[in-house]
Amino acid sequence: MRIVTKGTRPGRLPHASDTEEPGRICAHDGCATTLSVYNAAPFCWQHADVVFPTYRGKRLRKNRA
Repeated sequence: MRIVTKGTRPGRLPHASDTEEPGRICAHDGCATTLSVYNAAPFCWQHADVVFPTYRGKRLRKNRA
């Protein structure tokens, strides 16, 4: 009995994530948190500005009685 395996070539791979210099420290005064190489912001999560996401799609309305 002969087994045949078929496959396909891989498609386009996603590009690598952008990175920053390793060893960066949070820019907030007195914070010594080392930032991730994937964090492009100058602040750690505790000192970053709060950003509320904008949700898209159908919004539910309250019933008008």
